Amino acid sequence: MTATRVNKLLTGAAARAVQFRGRVNRRPDRSRSIPRPVILASALCVALALAPAAAASAQSPFQATVSSTQTLPGGPCSNGAYICGTADLAGYGAATWNMYITNAVAVPTACGSSYTATTQFTLASDPASTLVLDEAGSLCGLGNDGAAYRGYFNEASQAYGHPFAIVGTWSADAASTGQFFGFAGSGTDLVKIAGAHFGGSYAGTLS
Repeated sequence: MTATRVNKLLTGAAARAVQFRGRVNRRPDRSRSIPRPVILASALCVALALAPAAAASAQSPFQATVSSTQTLPGGPCSNGAYICGTADLAGYGAATWNMYITNAVAVPTACGSSYTATTQFTLASDPASTLVLDEAGSLCGLGNDGAAYRGYFNEASQAYGHPFAIVGTWSADAASTGQFFGFAGSGTDLVKIAGAHFGGSYAGTLS
């Protein structure tokens, strides 16, 4: 083989080696480089997926059991409340329970009488924290002859009245204080009255 041919072969091999190294070096760069639109689209998908979970976590269930025993027929309580008693708020503990009737309309049917009220729960462990609820609903006689009307409204000053139930809905009021400041939410309540004894529950969500 002549010297000229050997030089040509060596020169060609060197050129191919440089070209090969160039292809090898460029390939990892291309594999690591992710187009910006792909990055933005992926981020948007993650944000949309997390949004419902964040909204759901902002709401928490609210549950309270309430009870009261009147000492005198016809009330009201010494603080002016229609019902004054105690409550147990899930996650918060013991509290006082006061319901102030703001309006009542008596209708002589089993569940026709209606009411509106402001209800307050004040934590025993933190008296500066009061959850205020605005509620409205029906006074339902436990019979079928308008017992709530005849039994309570007609006999309130002489007797505790016939059994009936307070069936209402509520929403959190902006007047709430302390740990409940700024809370919003809504729910339902059911309080059963039998003679001097009141007992029931409130349920819903707060956020």
